[in-house]
Amino acid sequence: MDYHSPISLRTNGHEQSSLLDLLEGRAADLLARRLRIPKAKDLEVSAAAMPPVLILITGRLTVYASTHKGVDVFMTDLEPGEIVGEAPAFGNDEFPLLVRASEESQAWAIDQRRFVRALTTHTDFSMAVMHAMCRRVCRLHQRLVDQVSLPMRDRLKAELLRMAVTEPDGALVITWMPTHEELALRIATQREAVTKELAKLARTGVLVRNGRSIRIPSLPRFVAHMVD
Repeated sequence: MDYHSPISLRTNGHEQSSLLDLLEGRAADLLARRLRIPKAKDLEVSAAAMPPVLILITGRLTVYASTHKGVDVFMTDLEPGEIVGEAPAFGNDEFPLLVRASEESQAWAIDQRRFVRALTTHTDFSMAVMHAMCRRVCRLHQRLVDQVSLPMRDRLKAELLRMAVTEPDGALVITWMPTHEELALRIATQREAVTKELAKLARTGVLVRNGRSIRIPSLPRFVAHMVD
């Protein structure tokens, strides 16, 4: 399997292949298969379950850590090209994960042994995997900083910004809006506090709600409201 192919990432002046590009061209070499994951489908990620390593192609996978008391703690949303399930591939089962498809999704599924073998024998694949893992870890670090340094209302606004996409007119839109209970899990607070703060933001016009979507007309105004 030759991973020295056309490239799309650049780090410190050196170009690197993106993980999805590599898999698109070499899925057969890894025996990677496309997996369709229906909305609301739950997948257990632990050494006991022997799951494949998943690389998200489209859709949204939400990752939770399962505690010994049976509480699912929100960790992160996977973005396309990011990985989940690599820890069991290395025999690490201290923190089993629950992966839920927040919307219908597609992912590459790779057998754990083939995944580890590719990491040890193909440099471009290893670099692309590290890029993907670093993106996820950086978001987790930022979330940890928010949890210990920001009050609840600012954690909520930071979470809304993470979920938003920018439209051509400069407005921010969240097309997939979690429930208030899910938002509360994401920022470690109570559902009632989330409901109260969202209602306040809507009254002041900082955000506009339309069913399950939210529109933030002005980013500068939203940011200014965060530091009031």
